[in-house]
Amino acid sequence: MMKRVFPLLIALALTMITLGALASLPADIWTDWRPATCLTHGCFCEAPNDGNPIRQMANTVSSLGYIFSGIAALTLSKKTQRFSFGHAAIFGASSMTIGAGSAFYHASLTFAGQFFDVLGMFMLATFMLTYAFERLWDLRFVTTFAIYLVIVLLLSALQIVLPDTRRFVFAAVLLVALFFEARYRRRKTPVIAVDKLRLGLALLAVAYGVWMLDTARIFCLETSLVQGHAVWHILGAASVWLTARYYASEAVALKLAPMRSV
Repeated sequence: MMKRVFPLLIALALTMITLGALASLPADIWTDWRPATCLTHGCFCEAPNDGNPIRQMANTVSSLGYIFSGIAALTLSKKTQRFSFGHAAIFGASSMTIGAGSAFYHASLTFAGQFFDVLGMFMLATFMLTYAFERLWDLRFVTTFAIYLVIVLLLSALQIVLPDTRRFVFAAVLLVALFFEARYRRRKTPVIAVDKLRLGLALLAVAYGVWMLDTARIFCLETSLVQGHAVWHILGAASVWLTARYYASEAVALKLAPMRSV
């Protein structure tokens, strides 16, 4: 029982520390920071509160759901599974970066916050891509990690130079990752819980639909704690958790020794 509760307590503690740190800042702390690019046309539905260091409360708090999915992912690796602790650590760190970066983004509405928000998304999509490469072509973990770092650095540079491309680039990397993941399953036919990935993708599709309604202000209550973008965060975190469980469901392939003739 404690093995299941302990990670949740850690995630809850990190969430409270993050919110406490943000709330303790001066209300005008973000004034001189470079603003997020979304401010030119409105940063989602939730109205910014300039008298609070947390400019968008609902969107900030909901972002921290990714902290829970990231911590939970760290507990999934076992010796009998292909998804090693190294893989779980990268996956978990990616999810937690999304959570912390998104919270920073919505609290500050700054370009720095925007960078770290998207960084976590790039990290997660890149992991999915390179992990598919590793299993498809039997790469060593060190090789996978090196490719992962190079791609993340390139994508990070791209979002600094061309920040308006960030969403399209993330979607492209994610789609390519899913293509190679499907190719891996066809070629290697692993025993893996595909239903968890499908459910995760279904949740992500619903979340994206809500995100679009919020962005277009079709479903929009500016001063409410019920925000479409917050729903996107919560469903997205659930999708990440299901994806981690999908990876963790794959058992290590046993290599049988050749039989000797008597």
